[in-house]
Amino acid sequence: MSAANHSKELKPLRILHIAFTMHARGTETWLMNVLRRIDRSRFQLDFLTINGEEGIYDKEIKELGGNLYSCPHPDNKGAFLRGLRQVLEEKGPFDAVHAHPYTMSGLALMQAMRTNIPVRIVHSHTDRRKASRDKSWVRRAYICAMKKLIKKTATYGLAASKDAAVSLFGQNWKNDPRWNVMYCGIDLKPFEKPKSKEEVRQELGISNNAKVIGHVGSFHFEKNHEFTLHLFEKMAKKNLKLHLLLVGDGPLKESVEESVRNLGLEGRVTFTGARQDVPHLLNAMDVFVFPSLFEGLGLAVVEAQAAGLTCLVADTVPKEASIVDGSVQFLPIEEASGKWKDSIKAAIEAGVGDKKNALSQVKASPFNIEHNVTMLSELYDTLSNRLEKTDAA
Repeated sequence: MSAANHSKELKPLRILHIAFTMHARGTETWLMNVLRRIDRSRFQLDFLTINGEEGIYDKEIKELGGNLYSCPHPDNKGAFLRGLRQVLEEKGPFDAVHAHPYTMSGLALMQAMRTNIPVRIVHSHTDRRKASRDKSWVRRAYICAMKKLIKKTATYGLAASKDAAVSLFGQNWKNDPRWNVMYCGIDLKPFEKPKSKEEVRQELGISNNAKVIGHVGSFHFEKNHEFTLHLFEKMAKKNLKLHLLLVGDGPLKESVEESVRNLGLEGRVTFTGARQDVPHLLNAMDVFVFPSLFEGLGLAVVEAQAAGLTCLVADTVPKEASIVDGSVQFLPIEEASGKWKDSIKAAIEAGVGDKKNALSQVKASPFNIEHNVTMLSELYDTLSNRLEKTDAA
């Protein structure tokens, strides 16, 4: 009997994903796309969350058969460690722990090792090297210690890009066979039949005559919303047709909203909050801007390319994010009043590109979520020795 047939007779592998609150952000949305497509008769995906915090995806996770287990916030390291260990011991046994929160993964994998979980995967989704240099010496020492702990406790590691691999695993990451790059993919089905620009703009209250500069990203400092806003302010004074569309939520959203009021731009900036229909919202835009201070890769840039948009991206974003021919321009953050304004004007004048061709190129790339599901399924099977067990059965 084949290994495939034997695997159907085995219990599903239980994998606990540690990503904390399941909001509509890059990593969490990617995890949901994996959960929706993975063979749930073979893999049971559960999620660790934070006590008292409800995520936008919680209900769907439960509907898809996933479990949500909570523990104290990791700001209280002692309580977090005790809570996580309790989950691992009382809700297990788990076949694998797959940890996503950068250096915090060190503590999570340490507890997984202490509770004899055989497969311990760390996943680097961002490049925090620049941000780490700005931290206090105490914080830098903590980060260094966590990276050492990860090397000691992880049995395997994934990174969203080469830069994300260097950030967490070090310059010589390629010398360790445990570390590998796997580009996170996106769900491309919603891009095949998106809502029309007119329909989306009507829902958002944006004029069809407006020229819309768009951005998708959580309101955290690395997304650099203030840069986007002040760039828009300078351009909006000279072009009354310009409109700014900001998709996402997060702790800095209220301060950006206050800045909009202080700059007298109310009515010309639209905040959508966290949304699960980003492919449709992208269709309301004329150009996409992404001036992040640092990124692991920037899945929003991939989505924008799939929508046929010209993407103006900070040169801090990994070059692997450029997929569609001629769609991505990498620009320096320091030149807000120069190259960014000129590039936005040129992109708006050129109009949206060939959407069918753009989508075709993204489908053929490693950024298709279907590739991720296949790779992860094979990875989980291999690391847990399930294929060897079925061959021996």
